[in-house]
Amino acid sequence: MPRLIAFGRDPIGTAGRLFAKFGPIACIVRGRARIVTPSGRGVVVATGADINREVLTQHDRYHMFALPGVFYPEDDALSRASHRGRERLEPVRRTLTGLFHVNGDEHRRHRRLLMPAFHKTRIDAYRDAMVKATLALLERWRIGETRDILEDMTRTTLRIATETLFGDDVGERGIALAKMMQEWLLTMMQPTMISRLDLPFSAYRRWLDLTRAIDDETAAILREKRARKGVSGDMLSMLLAARDEDGSALDEDELVGHIGVIFAAGHETSTNALAWTLLLLAEHPDTAADLCDELALVLRGEPPTVADLAKLPLLDAVVKESLRILPPVPLHPRVVAEDHELSGFFLPRRTELMLSIFHMHHDPDVFREPRRFLPSRWSTIKPTTYEYNPFSAGPRMCIGASFATMEIKIVLATLLQRFRVELEPGTKIDRRVAITMAPKHGLPMRIRRADQAWKKGAGRLEGNIRELVEV
Repeated sequence: MPRLIAFGRDPIGTAGRLFAKFGPIACIVRGRARIVTPSGRGVVVATGADINREVLTQHDRYHMFALPGVFYPEDDALSRASHRGRERLEPVRRTLTGLFHVNGDEHRRHRRLLMPAFHKTRIDAYRDAMVKATLALLERWRIGETRDILEDMTRTTLRIATETLFGDDVGERGIALAKMMQEWLLTMMQPTMISRLDLPFSAYRRWLDLTRAIDDETAAILREKRARKGVSGDMLSMLLAARDEDGSALDEDELVGHIGVIFAAGHETSTNALAWTLLLLAEHPDTAADLCDELALVLRGEPPTVADLAKLPLLDAVVKESLRILPPVPLHPRVVAEDHELSGFFLPRRTELMLSIFHMHHDPDVFREPRRFLPSRWSTIKPTTYEYNPFSAGPRMCIGASFATMEIKIVLATLLQRFRVELEPGTKIDRRVAITMAPKHGLPMRIRRADQAWKKGAGRLEGNIRELVEV
């Protein structure tokens, strides 16, 4: 149990020490301990391209689980619950579950139905919403002020997620729902949640209340969209119109689950990727200056079009390298669906397996000087999808990977042509790793005009993020 507690406090550091001692697969704890499922039978961490390939391609042997994790009510728990308990837990069974919760043939069916909303032509059409949200943020920035860049990126990706998912016709209701989803995720991560005390002012009660509110509002928006009977350009309209080969569609429970996951996964991960990239650029002035030169030459002060993005190789390399060195989702969880042997070790059914993407991305045999931020490496290397996979790989690769990549590039290209950002002296940046990896206490940075004087603010980084990045 002490090791499990240590892993909860610092998953990256704890996994790194286990890998150093035992090799690429190690048991954190045996028995009925669990992190992502109510009935887990031990927790194992693993890393390496061969292990990634085996796990990520065997879709039916290694399952995903609902985002509520240990708080997701299994059937036996519901059968034991009182009427009031069942009533409180029922919304949890469909809120923010989506593709995370379906496996096997059901997952394949759901993914087919979701794919039209993520087709390249649809993703390209979201470009205007991304530019609009970014410009709205930058209009509020003032030279010389200090801002929490993490909070600013959160608001920007929140607006992008809201408009692309719900559309203009939902308006402020979509933003309010998105904010509830954000609070839902933050509340679920509070340590006091583990007590599951449905008492006044408890985190668990607040979480249950938010779950019910999200469930009710999402269902209401769905019904209103369905009643309008038109197909607009937003994702929700596309999902409502989607039909499988046999004519079947997603039902309300499935749609509620997918909407939550699309929002949560798309918004939170892009936020952290943008924050980490701006931090890395602020601490690597030569790379930042070269990138600004490229943006000026190609874009001439304008936000990029979709076609422009293909003309910005350094921007592409910067984003790839940022996602490598500080992946927004450093651990990809799976649940073993049947007794199985992985890399010579027996894993009983219901073992929770944490694939460490962070440690794969820091393997010196694949990435020379792994702690260095070197976008130039991408002109000479071409790792496999099992060596470099910030969006996972195989049948369960993130369906929104193209959306997220375009969003990150558009926000960065628009922002960096107008402003330079620098860390305040003495700023301490520590990592927080839960489902995602983010700056623990935000990212305060000073706003400067785009003067190319990146060296003035470099060399100020402190905190335990320096354990992961050499600056």
